[in-house]
Amino acid sequence: MKQRAPSRRAVLNRIAAGLGGGYAVAALAASGLAAMLPGSAIEAAVTAHLLAYLLLVLVALAVFVPRRGTVAWAIVLLPSAAFLLAGWLGGRG
Repeated sequence: MKQRAPSRRAVLNRIAAGLGGGYAVAALAASGLAAMLPGSAIEAAVTAHLLAYLLLVLVALAVFVPRRGTVAWAIVLLPSAAFLLAGWLGGRG
């Protein structure tokens, strides 16, 4: 069975999820991980930012895997919520 090409709207949805959502996940991951990682504040911040860059790339790639756009946005929103909670509950302040 031949598959049809995705619509432009679906592709733009994935691009928005990959770029905007990936940036949001990376920003929340950097703050959440910096608050939760052990060690000095500088070491935790540097480590968190390096991991956040990796997450940005992974999320940008992962949103193009599922067939449905809602699943792609779930890939963005669920980790965002987890990192937001980690930053809010973090011990540094």
